[in-house]
Amino acid sequence: MNLIELDGVDAGYGENQVLHDLSATIAEDRVNCVIGPNGSGKSTMMKSILGMVDVWDGTITIRGEDVTNDHPREVLERGVVMLPQGGSVFPDMTVKENLRMGGYLIDDDLLDRQYEEVYDMFPVLEEKRAQRAGDLSGGQQMMVAFGRAMMPDPDILLLDEPSAGLAPHLVDDVFEQIAALKERGRDMLIIEQNVRRVLEIAEYVYVLDQGRLEYEGDTESLRNEDDIMEMYIGERHG
Repeated sequence: MNLIELDGVDAGYGENQVLHDLSATIAEDRVNCVIGPNGSGKSTMMKSILGMVDVWDGTITIRGEDVTNDHPREVLERGVVMLPQGGSVFPDMTVKENLRMGGYLIDDDLLDRQYEEVYDMFPVLEEKRAQRAGDLSGGQQMMVAFGRAMMPDPDILLLDEPSAGLAPHLVDDVFEQIAALKERGRDMLIIEQNVRRVLEIAEYVYVLDQGRLEYEGDTESLRNEDDIMEMYIGERHG
């Protein structure tokens, strides 16, 4: 069964329509990315899945269940978690308290297991679990943000431009963490302006332009689409 499906989705803000008859299928067991120029509707696509933007027409389903315009909490309960742009932490809370915020919907008896999974992935967070998150380095704060998103044990993690506005060394940290999640078999949907870097990790790609799906396919196939590569990535092969 497909994890998420958008079928003929129109969506936008106020009277400004951003998505136009958008249909896309996000299957399980792969890392997906969405690329396209600024204003193409990438973030709106993600926010419509999460119930953060009103869908005017069409449907969105998660594992075959209609979630169109459901409350974000209901979407979260169905196993879809978003890591917002730039990650961000609660600076005055400890590392462990930040992680606990990510697991606020799970039962107490599952908390310890989830803490252990996060600490296994980011051992430094266990060492610093009692420290204020605001006192950590930028890279460690990104680990906290990723760890917090992992606490509910999501079926799919939605990353909204995770490297946007970060210093170059933090961009490297972000993509290392994304690669580590892939290594652990985590399904992801990633919106990212750093196209070359995300295509090194993603297995399937969607290309949006002006709120419409212009191309979809596996990453290797995209490399053979010269017009698209030149338009969005600035490269032409052959």
